[in-house]
Amino acid sequence: MNSYNAAQAREMTSKVLIKNGRVIDPSAGLDGRLDVLVEGDSITGVSADIKLQGDAEIIDARGCIVTPGLVDCHVHLRESGRQGGEDAEKARETIRSGTRAAAKGGFTTVLCEPNTTPPVDSCKRVDELQKRIAGTGLVKTYVKASMTLDMQGQDITDIKGLSGHPLVKALSEDGNPVVEEKLMGEVCRLAAENNLPLSCHSEDSSFSLTKRSKRLGFRPGEDFHNEPNFIARDVLLAEANRAQIHLSHVSMTESLEIIRRAKKRSRTPVTCEVTPHHLLLEDSFRDPGGLRAIVNPPLRSRGDRDALLEALKEGIIDVIASDHAPHREEDKKAGTPGFIGLETTLGLVLTRLVQPGIISLMHAIRMMSSTPSAIFRLNGGSLKKGARADITVIDPEREWMVDTAKFESLSRNCPFEGWRLRGQSVAVIVGGRIVMRDGELT
Repeated sequence: MNSYNAAQAREMTSKVLIKNGRVIDPSAGLDGRLDVLVEGDSITGVSADIKLQGDAEIIDARGCIVTPGLVDCHVHLRESGRQGGEDAEKARETIRSGTRAAAKGGFTTVLCEPNTTPPVDSCKRVDELQKRIAGTGLVKTYVKASMTLDMQGQDITDIKGLSGHPLVKALSEDGNPVVEEKLMGEVCRLAAENNLPLSCHSEDSSFSLTKRSKRLGFRPGEDFHNEPNFIARDVLLAEANRAQIHLSHVSMTESLEIIRRAKKRSRTPVTCEVTPHHLLLEDSFRDPGGLRAIVNPPLRSRGDRDALLEALKEGIIDVIASDHAPHREEDKKAGTPGFIGLETTLGLVLTRLVQPGIISLMHAIRMMSSTPSAIFRLNGGSLKKGARADITVIDPEREWMVDTAKFESLSRNCPFEGWRLRGQSVAVIVGGRIVMRDGELT
């Protein structure tokens, strides 16, 4: 693909024509060699050999795959509306750097967790964050608001007020479960009443373990192995209140069985996601320096990993999300859990899941675009005529090596350093504007 000056192109035309690509759109069941025409911020045509009148920026997608814009519904960008400059840099990610990483990774939309400093727990803080996103964000950026004030697991946020904010797409307590069963039940009731999805982190955390009481709603097992217990409890509470529930980074075989049964009951919408690192790594994994890779939920056994892959093929797992968690090197050395993933997720999915035939390309795109868009009501995930022009172009044969020194993310905590991958995004269009082309960002 040729070099590109986005500013000059926007001065010349507001049209973009993507030619000769293999268009895959799960929302329309579409898979064929077609052209896609973008005018302004909308898709105005998807058909064979579109003949254009007037000027347009042409993207020759011969040999490439054209998909609805990819969506990562589990991202940490660290920067709050009150942070900036050195404070955000020290946090090892900003909205600017994180959304640039997203664009390089092929994502047109990200949905951020609320664990900034201070947490996103009120409309005022969402407004502050929205201003910073408008000023520095490169891709569409939405947020999850916290379930409790200051994410302390005690007092519930103003869920009714938050549900009316256009930036807020779900409720999350980020890396913590809501410990007390009664409090979680009330969160479910208010979420259902205000039509706001729950995005639950059902694993133990260091914080939640300090808050543990007899009011969990279940008898706890071994620390950091209570994911199935929290999932079972929270699904039942969501069903009782008719709340929509999405379960983050599922990692255990028993969790999958609970989710499978809940989906069969169909009493309330229940969806779940898995990360590339839980799909591809196991608890014996060590980084090139021989150190254990620390993340939460922890990397699990080979049996758990294999169960995740089977559930992926079966369709029990709805979404693949990165859980992009940037950290400083000194924090990782001190044991802080989490990996970055915005710039590796697509390549890992194509190389380790699609190319070996574990899942189809259509299935992969569905889990990374149309399904997360539908779950969180993001008005995306489609290439149909009239849809918003959020588009990802992928070269499935491009070979590259994971080198975090070249990443847009400010962090380097990636367990896949040095891995050789095949398949990479080569163009990203957000709202009709080309924001990345052949690795160059605008």
